[in-house]
Amino acid sequence: MAEYILQLSWMLPRIPADVSYDRASLACCVLGPSFSAFEKMGVDSVSTVLITGISPVGFGAITSARFRGGRKSMANGTCTQQMGADTVVNPFEDGALEQLMDLTNGIGADAALDCSGQVKAHRLCIDATRRGGKVAFIGQCGEETPLRVSPDRIAKGLLLMRVWHYNLNLFLSLLKVTQKSPLLDLLVSHTLPMSKIQQAIEISASQQSAKIILHPWE
Repeated sequence: MAEYILQLSWMLPRIPADVSYDRASLACCVLGPSFSAFEKMGVDSVSTVLITGISPVGFGAITSARFRGGRKSMANGTCTQQMGADTVVNPFEDGALEQLMDLTNGIGADAALDCSGQVKAHRLCIDATRRGGKVAFIGQCGEETPLRVSPDRIAKGLLLMRVWHYNLNLFLSLLKVTQKSPLLDLLVSHTLPMSKIQQAIEISASQQSAKIILHPWE
C-alpha cells in the first residue's frame, strides 16, 4: 500500500506510451495469472474453458480466455455473461457437475482454471475436465483438496499445474490484452486517490466491486 516501492530495474519492463497507467496495472494480478495459465495450457480458439472463482481475478480470466479465442467459456458466479462467458453455473448447487457435462456433450472442458481457492471449486475443475485435459490453480487455498490418484491422474490423465503470475517474457503479449480487449473497462469498478484507501478497503470487503485502482499521485 506504499506510494513507492523499491524494485530491481530488470523486473520493471517499460509501459508503452499508448497504454495508460490504469490499463497497464491490470497486467498484474487481474490478467497476469490467468494469461500465464492459459499460455501453459495451450488455450486457443477451439478450447472449451471452465473458470471458477468470479472475483476481479476471475473476471480477468474470462477476459484472457475470450482474447485467446476460447470457443466456449463456462464460469461460476453471476454478472459474467456481460463479459462474454457463454454459460454461468453455481458450483455450490447440486447438479453443477452434471450441468457442465451436459454442456460439453458428456466430454468435459478442455481446460479448467480455479481462481477461488475453494476446495469444492477445485474438485469441480478436476471432475468437469475431459480425459487428457489440463487444470490450473491460481487461487490461494488454506485447505487440503482431495486428489484421487487413480481416477484423476491415471485414468483421466489430467495435467494439474499451479501458476503464480507470469514470466516477464510474456509481458509484451500480455500488454496486447490491455491494448485491444474490449472488456478492459469492465474489469475496474472504482478508481480512487491513495488518500481514500480506507474507503477502497471497505468497498473491497463488501464483495460488491470489480478491481479497485488507487492513484498514488492524487
